[in-house]
Amino acid sequence: MIYKISTNKNSNLFKIGQKLTSILEILFIFFILFLSLRQMDTGQHIIELKFEGNGIKPSKVKASEVAELIASFEGAILAVVKQQNPEVNEADVLISFEEIRDQSLSIKCLSHISKYVLPAYAVIATSFTSDQYSNLPSSSVDNLKKIAKFSKRHECEGVFIQDGERIATFNKDTEIVVKEAGTLRGDTTIYGTVLKAGGDTPRVTLKIDDDYTVSFEVKKDIVIKLAENLYKEVGVKGNAKWDKRTYQVLEFRAESVIYIEQVTIQDTFKQLGDLLSKTLHKVDDINSLKSNQGHE
Repeated sequence: MIYKISTNKNSNLFKIGQKLTSILEILFIFFILFLSLRQMDTGQHIIELKFEGNGIKPSKVKASEVAELIASFEGAILAVVKQQNPEVNEADVLISFEEIRDQSLSIKCLSHISKYVLPAYAVIATSFTSDQYSNLPSSSVDNLKKIAKFSKRHECEGVFIQDGERIATFNKDTEIVVKEAGTLRGDTTIYGTVLKAGGDTPRVTLKIDDDYTVSFEVKKDIVIKLAENLYKEVGVKGNAKWDKRTYQVLEFRAESVIYIEQVTIQDTFKQLGDLLSKTLHKVDDINSLKSNQGHE
């Protein structure tokens, strides 16, 4: 038995085939659009820390060194993200490890929230190209020093790469030195309203006024005290580094908490009234004493 398939354009089979082709084409277009939108929503960009030269590659490096590089790379970026966006929860800014290549030692990561990660990454790259690190938070500087030491130890060159483009380099002679010319440091007390207090890495955000908030890491005992005073005004004593030009706090090491008594405006006026009343009584007593002395 032989089955024949009609190629007649008027046949039902041919019409069904045309419809199926059209449906598949539409589905394919929607699939491409879905992938494009998904890429736009996640905002994924590839950031890379690469070491090259002197035969450097993962097989010649201790696993503990590679692990430290990955942690330092992420830590340096997240510290700048927090400096630029105090309101952001560090846990929400995901920098996921993607791969290590063996041709050279190359650590590739995906930044899932590019509006936070890429500006921070650019600040770090600019610090290397300009040899200016004073605007970076201290934890970021500490992590970058570990990365630079790796380059010195293995006598290789380091490269910061974004989406395949080399944006900054450093080598075994690179010294990360913080020049304090544009900053001041000293003991001070910061007063503000506690907006946030907590996290895996204890951190607090204080609202100084409607236009300015400051965020900094604190010890566990201090964050507990501040968490108990959420949305209340407090004072935090410590040591600060601030910008000479803007006087904004760049770093703050908290040492103790000052509790500010919360009273209503009615209580305030009552206290002022009591104080004034006591003062007037003292004046009356003095006048009375002077009057009695005059009669004598």
